Amino acid sequence: MSGHSRLTLKETYLENSQNAYATAFAPDSKRFAAAGGLRAVFVYRPDAPKAIGGLVDHRQSIYALLFSKSGKYFVTTGRDGMIIVYDAKNFDKLVTLLCPQVGQNFLSVAQYADGRVGKTFVADANTVKEVNIDTNVYAAVEYLLYELNKAPDKTAQSAQTVRQTLEKAGFKIPADTTITIGGSQLLPQYALAMSPDESKLYVGASHGVLKVYNTADWSLERVLPLHSGNIRTVAVSPDGQLLATGSSDRYVKILDAQTLETLHTIEGHGDSVFTVAFSPDGTLFATGGKDARLRIWNLSGKSIKPKVKILAHTFSIKAMAFISGSKEILTVSQDKTIKIWDIEKVSCVETIDRLYGGHTFTINTVSVSPDEHYAVTGSDDKTVKLWELCA
Repeated sequence: MSGHSRLTLKETYLENSQNAYATAFAPDSKRFAAAGGLRAVFVYRPDAPKAIGGLVDHRQSIYALLFSKSGKYFVTTGRDGMIIVYDAKNFDKLVTLLCPQVGQNFLSVAQYADGRVGKTFVADANTVKEVNIDTNVYAAVEYLLYELNKAPDKTAQSAQTVRQTLEKAGFKIPADTTITIGGSQLLPQYALAMSPDESKLYVGASHGVLKVYNTADWSLERVLPLHSGNIRTVAVSPDGQLLATGSSDRYVKILDAQTLETLHTIEGHGDSVFTVAFSPDGTLFATGGKDARLRIWNLSGKSIKPKVKILAHTFSIKAMAFISGSKEILTVSQDKTIKIWDIEKVSCVETIDRLYGGHTFTINTVSVSPDEHYAVTGSDDKTVKLWELCA
C-alpha cells in the first residue's frame, strides 16, 4: 500500500454477529444499512459508533438492500423469498411482497402493514393476470408457505388444502401432480434494483427469473426467465434506459428497461457473475464474478464495446462500486482484500488487507456514499466496516 491511503478505517461494527451480505447508503449519505445471516437489518450513521436502529422482519438470511434514489423507499429481500418495502425516512413497513413458485407459475400477493391484502396475480413466462383472492385464502397461502405442517399426520390434509387454495387462485393443477408440503415454494431472491424514477422494482431471483413490480400499487408486471442459473445481481443505468443482470450461469444480459427486450448477452466470464454496475455518468459498464476477472465496457446509447479486462483478485470478485465519477472502481473479494483500480491506466491504486484494518474473511459487499466521503464493506468475518474515502 502506498504512503497516502485512499481508504482509512473509521469504524468497525459488530452488531451483525453473522456473515454480512448486503450494504446500502441513503441518497443523502447520512445513513447506511447492513444485513446478512442474522436476519436483521441494522441502520447506521457515519458519525455514530454503533447502530442507531434495526429491523427484524425477515425469517432467514438477507441478501440484498436498496434505498431508492429520492430516499422514499428502503427495500430488503433474501433467502426467505419475502420482499419488504419500508418508508426510508422512519423505516415503517409499507408492504410485504410474496411470490411463491408453483410449477411454472408464480402467485404474487401484496400485504400492507395495516393487514390489507393488495392485488394478487398469477404469472408465467408469457402472461400476468390478476385474480381475486379473499383475505382468508391469502391467509391460507401464507400459512401453508411459512408454517407448513410440522406434524406428519397433517400432511395429507395440508396437501389437499394447498391444492384447493391454488386452484381457487387460478392455478390449473393436474390430478396426477404431487404437491410438496414445505416452504420451498418461496424461493430465495438475490438482488434488487429500482428505476431512477422509482416506478419499477426489479428483483433477481432463483432459477434465472427476473420479476418486475409496479411501485404504484406493488403489482407484479412481468416475470422473465432470463438465465439458466440464479440471478445474483441487477443494476439499472443512471438514465433508466438499460437494465443489466448477472447470473450463476456465467452470462450477463443487458435489457431495454422499457420493453424488457434483451439487447446484449455477454459471454466471457468463466463462472458465476456476482456483480454488475453502471458508472454514474452512464458511459461505462462493469462486471465481476467467481473467475476473479473485472471486465469493463464502453457504453454509447444502447451499444456496448469491450474496454478493459483485468485479473483483479486471486479469488471471486463479490461486489464493486464506481468512484471518482467514472475514473476508478472499487472491488472487494473472497481473497479478503479491497482494491481501487484506475480504469484508464488499468492499474491497482491501492490494496487494503487485514494488515491495514481490513477484513479477515471473504468480503461480500461494498457500497459508496453518494457524496463519495465514505465506503462501507461487509464480510464473512461478521463485521461491517466504515471507511473514509479520500480523493
